[in-house]
Amino acid sequence: MVGTDDYLRTLLDQAAAEEAFLDCLRQAEDARPNGVAVSLASTPLVSLMITNQQRAKLRELGFSEEAIRMMTPAEAHAQLGLGKPSL
Repeated sequence: MVGTDDYLRTLLDQAAAEEAFLDCLRQAEDARPNGVAVSLASTPLVSLMITNQQRAKLRELGFSEEAIRMMTPAEAHAQLGLGKPSL
């Protein structure tokens, strides 16, 4: 009987821990501004390249082809106001 009691106590502790974890997740979802879900998979955190559309906008802002070619993607995105998203 003692082994059964220990097993049941372990199961109840595990269920309580899982419920506490789920409560934390619910609170985090409730704390999101405007209830907007943030998908980390679709939110770029690193500037990897300058697109042709971004190059065109940089030219409109007065940057030369040489200046655009020498820019890092992060620099170009900063000039375009495409800074890192806030999570």
